[in-house]
Amino acid sequence: MRLFICVFLAAWGIMVPFSNRCGAVGDIGIEMERPSVEAEKIKRCPYCGKIINIGRIHGDAEPTVKNRLEGVLVDRGIGYVEGKRRMQHINVFIYRYEERQGGSYAVEKPASIGFHVHLMNKGMLRRFFICEEKQQALMDDLFNIGKFMRRGGKWVTAERLSNDCINREIGSLLEGVR
Repeated sequence: MRLFICVFLAAWGIMVPFSNRCGAVGDIGIEMERPSVEAEKIKRCPYCGKIINIGRIHGDAEPTVKNRLEGVLVDRGIGYVEGKRRMQHINVFIYRYEERQGGSYAVEKPASIGFHVHLMNKGMLRRFFICEEKQQALMDDLFNIGKFMRRGGKWVTAERLSNDCINREIGSLLEGVR
């Protein structure tokens, strides 16, 4: 019965932090971060050391990425809590999240994202993946025709770019988590 209640609550996005009665509740923490306002244009990620090119960050960047990440965790039966209160947590470092300027079929400026997703355990980096993409016109990059067709032949939003990346890469990050 407890498992049924936990699955039901998790399906609705309701988490009971630090509950030992449900394996799917509170298994991993989620921490969202962005660079400081006075950060240089190009610098290194404070967690993995990779070079990053800082850009504008839309106000809805953190909640949008966090919601997608939480949804993926729930789909995999992994519970989450806010922040890094757990020994094991996911740190998302968002350094660029620019929305497209224009519509689905014509844009002045395409969407662009840049963030790192780190799996941390006791302050140590275990794994990470990088989501970095700026959508290009099909004629500028014919090698991505498959991606262009999967996206309906349209200019997509920053949310769609980030969702695609998280869905594609999350499996390797969560390998062995549970």
